[in-house]
Amino acid sequence: MSRSADYTIQGFLYQFNQTLSELLKATDDSIITIEGIVEDIEVQNFSGIKAIQCKYHETQSNYSPSTLYHPLLQMMKHFKSNPDAKIQYHLFAHFPNNPNIMISAIELNAALNSKSKELKTLIADVSGVNVSNFLKVLTISVTPKYDDLMNENERQLEAHGFSRAEVETLFFPNAIQLIADLSIKHDVKLRRITKKEFLEALRRIRSTAVSQWTLALKTRRKILETRRKQLKQNLSANARLRHLVIFPTFMAEFDDQIVLFIKAFIDKYHYKLAHTQTPLFALDVHQDDLDKIAERLIAKDVTPNHGRPVKTFSEALFLREPMIQRDRKEFALRLICWDDYKKLSLSTKADDLFVIGYGDAAGAALKDVNLEILEAEKFDEIKYILGISNAY
Repeated sequence: MSRSADYTIQGFLYQFNQTLSELLKATDDSIITIEGIVEDIEVQNFSGIKAIQCKYHETQSNYSPSTLYHPLLQMMKHFKSNPDAKIQYHLFAHFPNNPNIMISAIELNAALNSKSKELKTLIADVSGVNVSNFLKVLTISVTPKYDDLMNENERQLEAHGFSRAEVETLFFPNAIQLIADLSIKHDVKLRRITKKEFLEALRRIRSTAVSQWTLALKTRRKILETRRKQLKQNLSANARLRHLVIFPTFMAEFDDQIVLFIKAFIDKYHYKLAHTQTPLFALDVHQDDLDKIAERLIAKDVTPNHGRPVKTFSEALFLREPMIQRDRKEFALRLICWDDYKKLSLSTKADDLFVIGYGDAAGAALKDVNLEILEAEKFDEIKYILGISNAY
């Protein structure tokens, strides 16, 4: 990942952490809107609405008011459109060296008169806004460094009764993941949650989320180790039916690594006659690409059953058990396209469904199935989490 991508993710993580901070400080019934239409965070209670924007500038060498023109103009636009609403506008900003940030009518008028092409449309929308009245409902706060905010949130989770031993590797990363999941919902009503609802949802989670957000946290190594331990018991069972759905879009070196990954999984979890449940791999690729992967597996002495004796798919052939020839199985795995997998009328559901990569597994039969979502981008990390290798 490039440094610019790192900083972009860090900016989002700072926003999610600030959201978590607001959630933990709110009353139980306050309604929090995450990643609102205009504001990053909205907190609503009986006294009105607190609209919050977060701007994290770790790489900005010097503070300049122009850096904040965009969020200030966004807030003024919202203020102009809602003149009678009881809204308090809060701008949380972080810059290196903690500069003294003062926003007065001078800075706001400078924003309104900016010649920036990027701000042209926004400035036109804000034309005629009452700057003096907006200043009465605006608060600017210089926020702590990312690490300090994260550490404070962990302390607050402990103060809310979460086990200190599990905060770092279970509850804190899952709190960030819950906020990230809410932030991408299109319907603003689905991005609203109360503190009480949030904490109840967090307490129900017993496995650590693995995603681009949690793996970007400072505790990445511990998260991988924790998730590996959580999966170990089920993976140690001989007779357990496992389906693996793999979405390649954001997987690093997918074409180079997929055959090696499948072979490594088979070598670890389906090499003995006691391993009676044939694993199934559903890949979100076109049929031609799946056939090429099947041919490459055969070249590695790993025979797949892809349900196509010639060209036409046969579900009966695909779901039959392999013939055992002395100490060798007829085939080592089932291999299918994701689109075809969703159409299967499975008489026997998987014990475990592993969803690897970034994709929507909603089309799969999930009822009474142990779902394990592993949104890592590197096969080395997936192999480590699944206990296939001891390094990543």
